Amino acid sequence: MHNTAGRAEYALLTLLGGLTGLSALLLFWQALFPIPIEFPGIAIDRLNAVIALLVAGVGTVTYRFSLRYLDGEPRQRQFLGWLFFTVSAAYIFILSTNLLLLFATWSCTSLGLHQLLTFYRDRNEAYPPARKKFLISRLGDVALLCAILLIGWGWGTMDLQVFLERIAAAPGWSLASTLVALLIVVAALTKSAQFPFHSWLPETMEAPTPVSALMHAGIINAGGVLLLRFAPLIITVPTALFMLAFVGTITAILGMLAMWAQTTVKRTLAWSTVSQMGFMMVQFGLAAFPAAILHLVGHGCYKAWSFLRAGDLPRQSSSAAPARPVRTMTLALIGTLVAVPALALAALVTGFDPLHSPGELTLTTIVALSIGQVWIACFNGAAGSSRMRNITTAGLATVVVSIIVFALYRGAGLFFAPVLGEMAVPTGPLAWAAAILPAVAFVTLALLYALLPLFARTAAGRAFYVHALHGFYFGAIADRLVDRIWNSFTARSAEHA
Repeated sequence: MHNTAGRAEYALLTLLGGLTGLSALLLFWQALFPIPIEFPGIAIDRLNAVIALLVAGVGTVTYRFSLRYLDGEPRQRQFLGWLFFTVSAAYIFILSTNLLLLFATWSCTSLGLHQLLTFYRDRNEAYPPARKKFLISRLGDVALLCAILLIGWGWGTMDLQVFLERIAAAPGWSLASTLVALLIVVAALTKSAQFPFHSWLPETMEAPTPVSALMHAGIINAGGVLLLRFAPLIITVPTALFMLAFVGTITAILGMLAMWAQTTVKRTLAWSTVSQMGFMMVQFGLAAFPAAILHLVGHGCYKAWSFLRAGDLPRQSSSAAPARPVRTMTLALIGTLVAVPALALAALVTGFDPLHSPGELTLTTIVALSIGQVWIACFNGAAGSSRMRNITTAGLATVVVSIIVFALYRGAGLFFAPVLGEMAVPTGPLAWAAAILPAVAFVTLALLYALLPLFARTAAGRAFYVHALHGFYFGAIADRLVDRIWNSFTARSAEHA
């Protein structure tokens, strides 16, 4: 007998739709009057209004999609109930200012996601990554709970806003702020699938497609949201910033290399999320919080759209000969060099200063590298186009992209200034190390991408492809560790039953 959706489930859809409308109204109000709206335990400002609209919107779309996608499935009502529970927990988490409420909703979001990941009870392949995610999330719970208890003990408050106002008034021992910041960073890294906690994300392929859309577009951003909520603390701890940049760089590299090797759409998208979350952590490590917010929202919208249409037939593409590595590298180099004066012009037009901090200088370098890839696309995308037309198109794209990116960075900085406030610019040795590391890494990735056709013809290249296809086996190593812990716990529970 099918347990299909009824009036109650459609009522929940109406609630989610209403929540989306309310979030849009709150964002509009905050755009006009940037004064936080406060209630006991929660507050609404420009930052969390934007993220709340993302979560509510993605939740509504995935819920509506699930009504059709799972129509006739056994336990459809349970699935929709857990989906609503997970979205609601994530929504409250975003608005929470009471640290205990924040922790409760943080944990409930993870527990709801676990139920969604194991929806198909007869698919044994769904359990290993879900268990891995479950244990990693508990590690993040412990880190966040320890940070909250330390805040309560050292600063005498369970209110996030009060704590952030009292950061300078640290307790008797000077390392308290550093320890809280590092615990928050660890919690965020576990939640957002960062190395070495990343392998579960590309393996969760047995859950229904709406789960993938919700997870990759919304839930995976919870670590980034946590860092944004504690941004005034994080930026004062250089060790925490460097840790974010270092781990984010490793994650971005692993995710990108594995993504290039995948042969299925969903696994390609999953590894893309790993890489994108790594880049988001790099942005946090660079203290570029407005840029990280833009990345979080843009990536969330893109991944929701990508996963919900993953079942479409791919468009017919014309077969073209692969570009020669020398040509690719030359185009990338020319595009990157042409981007320098274009970015200087964009800085004059928009008022964004790329030399304001080491982090913003690194972001500018990455934008220049991206424009180099735009040149490759302009010259390789249109078959039969004249060279002059390609040059004109690439040059125009360089100027437009430069102005748009800097305008977005500048606009985000101004829009979120009432929430983030005036933050000190990190300029110490660790700040420069955090800036140089990802810049070197992305330059190396750009060179490797250009040389892939040559590298793939060698025995080492073919072996590297196999290793990348399997995520360099970090998942297999984690699986053995999780099995040992899970089986040990199960056996111990059976003995005491």
